[in-house]
Amino acid sequence: MKEKHQMTLDELTKGNVWSISESELAYMLVEGKKEEDYAEMESHYMNIIRTVFDIKYLDRTDEDAVAKLENQHYEIFSYPSEGEVDAVAIRKHSIKKITDLTLENIQHLDATEVLELIKHNMGTGWKGLPLSIQDIIESVFFVDCSTLPEKVMHREGGIIDRRQEDGYEVLEIERGGWIEAIFLKPKPKIEKVKMDFSIKDDDEDLEQNDNEEEDEDLDDLPEEENENDNDEDDDELDLENATPEIEDIETIEEVEDDDEEDVVN
Repeated sequence: MKEKHQMTLDELTKGNVWSISESELAYMLVEGKKEEDYAEMESHYMNIIRTVFDIKYLDRTDEDAVAKLENQHYEIFSYPSEGEVDAVAIRKHSIKKITDLTLENIQHLDATEVLELIKHNMGTGWKGLPLSIQDIIESVFFVDCSTLPEKVMHREGGIIDRRQEDGYEVLEIERGGWIEAIFLKPKPKIEKVKMDFSIKDDDEDLEQNDNEEEDEDLDDLPEEENENDNDEDDDELDLENATPEIEDIETIEEVEDDDEEDVVN
C-alpha cells in the first residue's frame, strides 16, 4: 500500500490547507522549524494556516490554560521552543453553516455534507440560498432541484430513483403536500494542465521563415523592375526640382519689372 505523502509547509496553499488535520499541521510546524529560513517564512506560512486553523502557543505545564483550550476543542501538541512555551494548541475551523462555504473548503466536502448544511439553513431550500453560495456549490457539484407532489416524487421509477441511479445524493424538504428535492453529484475533478511555453520557439521559427520567404520573393524580382522603380523615383525628384516655387515666380516678375523701367528710362 502506497504511503500518504507528508506535506511540508512550503507546499501549503489556501486551497490544500483544508485537506490536512490538526496532527498533520503540528508535525509540519515541528519539521518546518528545523529549516534555516523558517523565521523569514513564518509570517507567510501563518497567513495560509490561519485561514483554516486557530493556533495558540502555550506552556504545557499550565494546566488551567491546557484545560481551557481543550474545552474549546483545541488539540495540544508538543512544540520545540525557547523559554516557557513548549506546546501548540490547534483547532480547525468547522463548517457549521452554509455561509461558511468557500471556493477552497467546498473542495473537501462530499455531497451528503453539503446537503446537510442546506437542510439546516432555516428551510430555505436551494432557491432560497444566496446566489454566491449557489455558485460555490456548483463549482464542485452538479445540482438539480425539483418540487413535485409527494406521490409523484416517490413514484417507483420516478425522478428520485432515476437521479440516485445516476449517482446523485438527495435531500427532501417538505412543502405542504409537496416535496422539494435537491440533488447533488460531484463533478469530475479536472487536473490543471501546465502550459508548455516551448511554443514560443515555434512562433519564432515561423516568423523567421516568413521573413526569409519575403526576402526570397524580393530577390526573385527581375532587375529591370527594380531599375525602372529607381528611374521613376529619379524622374519624380527632377520634376520637383524643375517646378519653381511661388517665391521664385514672384522674384522673376520683380526682375522683369525692373528691366522694363530701365528700358523706359
